[in-house]
Amino acid sequence: MFGYLDVNKGTLEQGQRGLWQTFMCGMCFSTKSLYGNFPRMFISNDVNFFNVLFHSVTETDVEVEHKRCFSHPIKKRTVLKETDLTQKLSVANVLLTYWNVYDDTVDGGSVKKKTALRALKKAYRKAQKDFPELDGMLSKRYQELRELEQSNCDSIDRVAHAFSQLAQDFAVIVLDDKANEYVQTLCYNVGKWIYLIDALDDAEKDVKRRNYNPFVACYGVKSAAELGEKYDEIQFEMYAVLNRIAQAYNDLNLSKYTCILNNVLFESIRNKTKEILNGYKK
Repeated sequence: MFGYLDVNKGTLEQGQRGLWQTFMCGMCFSTKSLYGNFPRMFISNDVNFFNVLFHSVTETDVEVEHKRCFSHPIKKRTVLKETDLTQKLSVANVLLTYWNVYDDTVDGGSVKKKTALRALKKAYRKAQKDFPELDGMLSKRYQELRELEQSNCDSIDRVAHAFSQLAQDFAVIVLDDKANEYVQTLCYNVGKWIYLIDALDDAEKDVKRRNYNPFVACYGVKSAAELGEKYDEIQFEMYAVLNRIAQAYNDLNLSKYTCILNNVLFESIRNKTKEILNGYKK
């Protein structure tokens, strides 16, 4: 379900692309210091987006340092120095990865997924102790989502609400009183977009594997191709979410790291939505 929140590198200037990577590297080194090397493999663009967003919301000035790592042993990388937020996001990334992989295995995941889940156990148990409030919330929301999916819920908004609420609660737990109504609205709708774009992208695969898919369940179709008949309705649903994201983000009136945030929220996710929708357009 993760991997959709990324920058559109083609429209970022070199220094701006470097800023995105600097945040990513900072979380990577923070993860290493907390949990060792293995969990670093699962650091996602999605969590890095929240890393940038939360530093902007809290108006945190960041410092950088230069380090070598096993991926780039020759040339030093520009790395974000650890902050309280990078540490929280590193813990969150381990917890989110664990519950996401766990959810996939419940859905009949591959041997690769089951192996990854076992390998993540040690880091997960430590992260669970480090951030029990977040772990409890994730467990609850994934359980709610699983129950709705297992009941073959035919309401797109209802089933997406569980994951949307997860993203909103995530912001509240990490940011505390900094998570105002605009932050919560933004994160709620970003979570909804992630869930829906993943479902739309995976519709054909879900039909073949007989997995639950909200669009298939809602429109009562027997194949992903039939969703093309509902293109206008699906397009309206997706762009309504994108517009709510844009409105909440504009209402925040942020001033830090906006080159990255603008790129993700006004370009990247809209391009990704258009790309996947085009697969259904007649």
